[in-house]
Amino acid sequence: MPFLIGSVLLANETFSPLNDFDPDGILETIAESATVREAAEDLGLLSVLSEQQAERMVEFLDAIPPALDAAVLAAARSAFARGVRVQLTWEPAYDFQVHLWEAAEGSAGLVNINVLSPHPVED
Repeated sequence: MPFLIGSVLLANETFSPLNDFDPDGILETIAESATVREAAEDLGLLSVLSEQQAERMVEFLDAIPPALDAAVLAAARSAFARGVRVQLTWEPAYDFQVHLWEAAEGSAGLVNINVLSPHPVED
């Protein structure tokens, strides 16, 4: 899913940099975001995509079931509120799923959010 790669790389640069990690700034930016798609737009994560790729990415993000969407956003907010970095990954699967795991002690560590989904349509 090539169109996803740029956005995921930018998200991971934002959510888990080695230097200049700003969890409070991230939380402030996504404070009004009601969905993962809104958070991605508010953070500018679609800016690295062409217009057509951005449209595909929005379709993909809108297809995430509401309960899983809420879980992803809640997990990310929980991590940032505690000063813990977040890493996003995607994996092809039959249905949408979200796998979460945390390797953290205080602000050291990482929350991993792995989104699984059917392979989206690509042009």
